[in-house]
Amino acid sequence: MNRTLQFFNYEQCFSHYADLIVHIRQAKINGEVIVAKPVLLLTLIDAMEENVCCNNNFVINDWMEEKYNALMKIYTKSSQFDVPTGIEKPFWHLESDGFWHLIYPKRVQAKTKTPSKHWLKENVNYAMLDEPLWILLQNKMWRTKLRDYIVATKLE
Repeated sequence: MNRTLQFFNYEQCFSHYADLIVHIRQAKINGEVIVAKPVLLLTLIDAMEENVCCNNNFVINDWMEEKYNALMKIYTKSSQFDVPTGIEKPFWHLESDGFWHLIYPKRVQAKTKTPSKHWLKENVNYAMLDEPLWILLQNKMWRTKLRDYIVATKLE
């Protein structure tokens, strides 16, 4: 997938979302930043790169969970590895950062804490990225650039 739109400002879009991503809220365990949200973003980018996800709707499925867990093993600090963060946590909490949206099939009761993976599978149709971010990620060069940026700013 390597689509380019002629009248879309890729540089401006990249700049905007890079700024949002660098400022995503991340919790800490024993003073170390939890990398679950950036790892979920890499998982989404990899899903696009591998043509696992061809439209702007993401669900927790076996492929997503396996890829996320494999990336968590690479990027999680060894002191946090005893309690790996499940995919349901960043899938739910990334919505508070403004560019990730959960789409519900029906009216659901608001949750005051992170729901279980089962709850998310039962009560969320899918999650989606902002449309401009989705468009940016359709282009391989910009997808690679954003992936590298996430690794450099959030995971190294």
